Amino acid sequence: MFTASKLLAFLTSLFATVLLTLIIVTPRGEADTPSIGNPSVDTVGFRLLHEAVSGHQIIDGRHQKEVLRVVNTIPEALQPALKGTEFVNGCHPWTTKELGSCALGTYDAEGWDSDDTRGHEWANTIWISSQAVRTGKVPDVVLHEVGHAVIHNLFDDCYFPKQAEKSVKELLLRSFVHGGADPAELLADAFVVAFSVHSDDLHTHYFDDFNFKASKEVLLKLRAAVWLCSK
Repeated sequence: MFTASKLLAFLTSLFATVLLTLIIVTPRGEADTPSIGNPSVDTVGFRLLHEAVSGHQIIDGRHQKEVLRVVNTIPEALQPALKGTEFVNGCHPWTTKELGSCALGTYDAEGWDSDDTRGHEWANTIWISSQAVRTGKVPDVVLHEVGHAVIHNLFDDCYFPKQAEKSVKELLLRSFVHGGADPAELLADAFVVAFSVHSDDLHTHYFDDFNFKASKEVLLKLRAAVWLCSK
């Protein structure tokens, strides 16, 4: 049978043990709780990407939130082409090397580096420069690059029912043949015209530089192709 003194000693020891357990466990529980809020650039993998791209200082990240805000406005019809696509605020390494400056936007399906190697971990990315953000052209630049993703991911192996001898990509490119411009770039600009949510002062670099205009019929055909090939 416990005496009063032994009972007091036992309770004192038990209280100390419980208190020590709380001191050890509680901080661990707090440390394991993820913080709520917007992830930093590092937490979404851009630090590793930065280190991988041949040492180039190409990952900006200052405008990543704005880029992602615009990405969230991409029309639903175009989203099937973007499975697994990552959007990066920065200058694509290969394009930067080729142009000698940072392009407003770049779609990279295969992960190209400035040394002409491909297969790097930034395959399937769309790069949007800070200059595009500062000039307010991000929505149209994003749509242009998404257009390239649609052409690559959806149109290559898709066929119009009554024109199955050629892919949708081949047939659409015929409507954008031009003496000086790359038809694929003109077709990507057509996505800006066909899917932009605003109509004032569209940024269509290739249309403007080469004085090109897509007819209503061609734009309707483009919309029909997106509908057909995204199914």
